[in-house]
Formats: sequence, structure tokens, C-alpha cells
Amino acid sequence: MPPKSTKVEDLRGQCKSAGLDTTGNKADLVKPLKGQKNREELSPEDQDDPKCDAILFTKSETGSEEEMKYEAKDALGQVLQEEELEVEKVRGEPFVGNRRARGLTGIGERMGALEERASALQDEINLLWDDVSTLKLCVPEYSRVRNRFISTFKLDKLNNTTESDMDIIRQGNIQWHMKEMLLLMPCSHRETINILNIHAGVRADSHKTGTDEFYQKFAEFIQLFERSGCDESYLTARSQCADIARAYWLLLGCQRYKDRA
Repeated sequence: MPPKSTKVEDLRGQCKSAGLDTTGNKADLVKPLKGQKNREELSPEDQDDPKCDAILFTKSETGSEEEMKYEAKDALGQVLQEEELEVEKVRGEPFVGNRRARGLTGIGERMGALEERASALQDEINLLWDDVSTLKLCVPEYSRVRNRFISTFKLDKLNNTTESDMDIIRQGNIQWHMKEMLLLMPCSHRETINILNIHAGVRADSHKTGTDEFYQKFAEFIQLFERSGCDESYLTARSQCADIARAYWLLLGCQRYKDRA
């Protein structure tokens, strides 16, 4: 665009050299020169493609569907009569329209980019919800570990444990021994798990000592159970594992703790 200090005579000379109309005042001469400059700045790709966005922006009255169509046509006609059309490059793309329509250029591409971004954000939200769900599942286990750590610290370092602390430590020991046994011997049989739980409780008890008989009978039961391939039908009427059932009942009936002196 020519600088504001350019004289009218110079503008007419530039218009004449470009083959443009040389009549009118300074503003009339500047507009065609500006349009000529924009056309010259179009890239070879733009020149190969003769099409560009042509957008008019206006407002019309609301009403019924037919009334709105009529009002829109009338309003667009007024824009063409009252406003000058401009040719510019917006974000590197040629555009023709009134000044108020400049912000609408490339709206299709921008909407597509926004939709892709929204989809990516939704994927991120879904991943975050998965993480939140996992954390919710971890809360009870974390609380047990935290409470056991505090109670054990009070026992080992502060020497001021309460009965509640001892219950927490004892329960933690039982759970730990249960996990050890289930890792060595996976099992879902209720009666067998009960035996494992009893054994874990005896081992974890810091106030009483398990009897040699109890530990021996437990070892015999586990040995027979493993030899059977962990056959969980040993307590059923038609079971072929009578030796495991006998070991089971002997273990349940034996003395678990030594008598206190």
C-alpha cells in the first residue's frame, strides 16, 4: 500500500503504469493499487487455483424460516451496495469479502483442527479417569500399609503401642503369611483357605507360641494336598483323597498353642 505521504500525482502515475483507472481522489486511487498489490503477492499455487474464499458478513432479523431467508438476501444485497469488497491474504490464503467477514476465513479448517483437538483431549480425559479408578482401588490397601507402618514404628522405636496397634500388626502379619502361602499354592477352596488362615494367625501371634504338633500336622496336610495336585474335593463323600480329609480333621482338632508356664 502506498505511504500516506504519497502525492495524488504520484498515485495517478502508479495507476497509469498498472493499467488502472486514474480518476478520482486520493482514496479512490489507493484502493485499486492495494488490490493490485495483493494480486501480485499471491503464490504460484494460488495462481494455479482460480478459486478463493468469498465471504460476506452481515446481520438480519429473526423470524420464520422464510422470513429469515428473505431478510438475509436483502441484508446481503445491502452489503454489496454499501460496503467495499476487499481482496487480501489471511493466514496465507486469498480472500475476498467485506471487512467484517475477515474473521470467518478458513473457518472450516479451524473447526476441523478444533474437533481433532477435542478428540485428543477426550482421550486424555479417559486415561485420567482410568488412573483415578486405579487410585480408588488402591486406597484401602494403602491405608492398611500406612497404618501397619505407623504401628510397627511405635512398637520398634517409640515403645508406646496400644492394643489397637498390636491388632493392626497382627492382622498385617496374617495377611502377609496368607499371601506367601497362596503364592506357593494357589487355592480357592474355602476350607483349605481357612486352614491356611489359621496357620498364618498362629505364626503371626507375638503373644503365644504354636505347638510342634500343630506345625507338624499342618506340614503333613500341605504335603498330602500338594501330592493330590491340590484336589479340593477331599471333603466330599465320594472323594478318593481320604488321607487328606483325615489330615484336615486331625489338624483342626489338635492343640494350636503351647500352654503358658
